[in-house]
Amino acid sequence: MNVLSTGMGWIDIQHGGLNRYFADYAKAMKEYGHQGLGLVVAPKGAELPKEHNIHNATGELEASHFLPRMRSVQRHTVQAIRSFQPDVFNPHFAFYTTMVTRQHIPAHIPIVTHFHGPWAMESRVEEKARAGVVKGAKYWVKKQVEQLTYRRSDGFIVLSEYFRDILTETYGVEPSKVHIIPGAVDHQLFRPHTDRDQLRTELGIKPGQPVLFCIRRLVKRMGIDRLIQAMVEVVRHHPGTQLWIGGDGPMRAEYETLIRQLGLSANVELLGRISNEELVRRYQAADISIVPTLTLEGFGLITVESLACGTPVLGTPYGGTREILHQISDELMFQDGTSESIGRKIIDVLNQESFLPSREACREFVLQKYTWSRVAEAVTEVFKEEVDKRKVFRS
Repeated sequence: MNVLSTGMGWIDIQHGGLNRYFADYAKAMKEYGHQGLGLVVAPKGAELPKEHNIHNATGELEASHFLPRMRSVQRHTVQAIRSFQPDVFNPHFAFYTTMVTRQHIPAHIPIVTHFHGPWAMESRVEEKARAGVVKGAKYWVKKQVEQLTYRRSDGFIVLSEYFRDILTETYGVEPSKVHIIPGAVDHQLFRPHTDRDQLRTELGIKPGQPVLFCIRRLVKRMGIDRLIQAMVEVVRHHPGTQLWIGGDGPMRAEYETLIRQLGLSANVELLGRISNEELVRRYQAADISIVPTLTLEGFGLITVESLACGTPVLGTPYGGTREILHQISDELMFQDGTSESIGRKIIDVLNQESFLPSREACREFVLQKYTWSRVAEAVTEVFKEEVDKRKVFRS
């Protein structure tokens, strides 16, 4: 099939779960035999991978505001419909395709939307406190923009039951239109290190020193502050424990202050934004990855990435994290998202008083359930189903 997909940004330029998924998805669909054309919004002059036919929808424009980006995505989509002649139109970020109406897409081409999360809800949760009326109005407008895209979609692909429920209950999408296809990981990139002891030495880890790793955008809903607070008790029981926190965001300065105030500067390190290569190394070296997210965890990509590297995961019992860890053991979940619960579970695991799967079992779990070949096969079946439904519109 010819698949025209629109994303948000490109992973090598703008880090994030959606962009990581879109990049790996484009590669997987090509390897499965599809011809793809992907449109993303990237900075002026950005170099994008030609081998996967990914194009910058803003081209040479300095599209710093949303409206020019939306218009540019619309223009490039219409051009691609004529030149590429897709069998399926597959948006991954509703906001940028708001101006791509059903009139722009020939009637025989189905629109199958990947729902990666409720943009309006995420924005509302992450915004700092402001006047209630203003905040409520912004949420309402953003939600209406999203729904413009969803109303014209023939089908939806979500990565978890949690996001299916949000899509149907919050956005009113008919449940029969929603297909759950969990995400995947590039298991060739995210894999155990061939000499983990040497890697840990290179990273300055002492023999037997417990190392925890957390990679998250530094915003409130990710629960990083509670993880930092939990480390006070963890360090009291296991003084040498090291916590690496990768990622950046608006809460960084506040978290740096919190670490100093709690006297954790020797045990907790904010790594900032790290490369994909460094991300893999940190997963490989860590003893446990921590996912303290409080809400809107749609799939749990970092959970699967860590497991693929052989590193067990402890996480909050919410959303996609719960759906993944439940398949291994409920013992891998904190009782709730409080710092007390997080700290208690970490201490129990370090004391070897709570279950932790072997590194080999973690890797095997991913290979059995979260590979891109499985995703490509399942997505293809959804596309075939929707194409068949619209055959009656072919002239």
